[in-house]
Amino acid sequence: MRRLGLSIIQAALFLPSLLALPELTHAQPAANGTQVLKVGDSTIDGSFLTPYKNAWKVVYAFPGKEPFLVGTWSDELINVDISGSHLLKRAQMADCAKYHIVTTYENVFEPKTMSPVSMDFKRSDTGEWAHREFSKTRVNYRRADSGDKAKTREGTLDFAEPIFDYNGGMYGVLLAALPLKEGYTASLPTLSEDRDELERVVVTVGKQELVDAGPGKQVLAWRVDTEGNYANKGHSIFWITKEPPYVIKLVTVIPTGNWVTITMSMI
Repeated sequence: MRRLGLSIIQAALFLPSLLALPELTHAQPAANGTQVLKVGDSTIDGSFLTPYKNAWKVVYAFPGKEPFLVGTWSDELINVDISGSHLLKRAQMADCAKYHIVTTYENVFEPKTMSPVSMDFKRSDTGEWAHREFSKTRVNYRRADSGDKAKTREGTLDFAEPIFDYNGGMYGVLLAALPLKEGYTASLPTLSEDRDELERVVVTVGKQELVDAGPGKQVLAWRVDTEGNYANKGHSIFWITKEPPYVIKLVTVIPTGNWVTITMSMI
C-alpha cells in the first residue's frame, strides 16, 4: 500500500474551491473497450456509502518461505460535515508490528462523485508525512521525509484534468463506487504512486467469488484486478462488495526487487 497525507480543520479553510463539484460527464470507451473515466463521470456514484469499521491481518509471503504475519490494518469510514456540506472521511492505520512501523492515512472526499478533498499521511519510524488539498485540476501539498519542520517542502501540481485519490488511500472504497459487473474495464486518473504526475490505473472486474469475511463468515464479492504504472510493477486484486465494509480482501503481488505477495484478509 502507498505511503501518503490532510486534516478536517485545514480542509475547512479551502471550502470555496474544495466543495465545488465537477459537472457530470460520461465515460468514453477507448479503442480496446476500456472506459476512460473522469472525475464527475455519471457512472461513478458513492452516495450509497455508509459508515463502517473494518480490520485485516497482513501476511507477507516470499518465494520459497513460509508466510508470516506482519501486523494489522484498520479502516473506518465516518460522516463529516463542513459548512453544511456532507462529506466522508476514510481513516486507516497500518500497524506493522513485526517491523515496528505505524502509518496512518486520512482521506476526505465527496461521496456522490468520489472527488477528493484532502489527504493526510504519517509514518512513525521516519517521521515522514504528507498533506494534500485537491481543487479541480490543482493539488496543493506539504510534505517532509522526517519530523523536522525546517525540511518541509511545499508546492502545487497542475494537471490537465481533475484526479481521484486512488493511490493516496482511497483504493478499494473508490472501486466500490464503480458500476461493478463482470467484464467491466476502466481506467481512472490519479496521482502516481511514486512520481508527482498523473497516471491512469486500469481496473478489470471479474466474476463474483465467495471469499472469507472474518472468522466463520463468507460473502460474495466482486474480484477487481488493478494495474498501475508503478516503479515496483505491483498488481493488486481486491474483493469488493456494495455493502459495508466494502473492501473484503486484498492481495498485492510485487514481482520486482524482493518478490513478495501481500495478503490482507478480514479479522
